[in-house]
Amino acid sequence: MKIGLDIHGVCDANPEFFAELTNLFIEAGHEIHILTGRRVSDGALKEIKELNISYTNFFSIADHHEKVGTKMHNDERGRPWMDDETWDRTKGDYCRDNKIDFCIDDTERYGKYFKTPFACLKVNNDENCS
Repeated sequence: MKIGLDIHGVCDANPEFFAELTNLFIEAGHEIHILTGRRVSDGALKEIKELNISYTNFFSIADHHEKVGTKMHNDERGRPWMDDETWDRTKGDYCRDNKIDFCIDDTERYGKYFKTPFACLKVNNDENCS
């Protein structure tokens, strides 16, 4: 199986659970695709390592769109921004293109762009999912 997992609001909300889960899935021969908005240059891979999350593939929305030339700008905190629809559909497009079996994220609005089975996970009273 190929499983897509979000970092912020999912893996980082219960890192012990997701560290164990991702390790077990990989040991069983499955793929874990980490999907995040954060850039590698902003510490995404370091954060995953600190959370002890195991993964086979990594995908950054911001890095992807910089690579393909999508019009973007940084906010006052240096976070990448682009039009909402382009940002919101990116994980769904990645999952479709990479034949991901299911994806877990905490941002419900992304779900309308998924053909892949999509679970909106509410961890520790996160208000993003209904």
